[in-house]
Amino acid sequence: MRSASLALVALLFACPTAHAQDTEKAAADPWLGCWTRVYDATHLAKHPGQQVTQLTLSISEREPSGDKDPGKYLATITVKMRNGGDTYTNLDGARCSEANGSLTCTTDGFYLGQFSLEPAAKNMKIALRGGDHLALIPGVDLDAFVVLSPDNPEHALFLLQPAPAKTCGS
Repeated sequence: MRSASLALVALLFACPTAHAQDTEKAAADPWLGCWTRVYDATHLAKHPGQQVTQLTLSISEREPSGDKDPGKYLATITVKMRNGGDTYTNLDGARCSEANGSLTCTTDGFYLGQFSLEPAAKNMKIALRGGDHLALIPGVDLDAFVVLSPDNPEHALFLLQPAPAKTCGS
């Protein structure tokens, strides 16, 4: 009986420690997480050229498969657009590498693209500069894609706030 009680006490002390270690590991990497932004009618009225009404960013870890596949992170973006019920996404995500305090993210395949992720306190910025662009696809209709680029100044920079993991589908 005494050993069962000691085992229970040991288990109770071990669980919070294990949870604290997991929390510390997750907190140790500031790139990992979920961010979102929903643009209200007031904002959209002031920015008539902006087609994005809602944007969500999820950054997770990925395992690079070699020198030709760099990037420790995977950035998945989902977007809702004006006058559209579909949710657009960067299909297989983008592989991201860290340099100079930001992530440079690249999408591969038919819908090549590049963008930057930059921390802003607890927030995250998606930046499209120069020749950067981001192709987004609605579900399985690969012909109905949209492209966000700095050619439209309203799509050059998005500021997102931290969101719970469930917002990103985790």
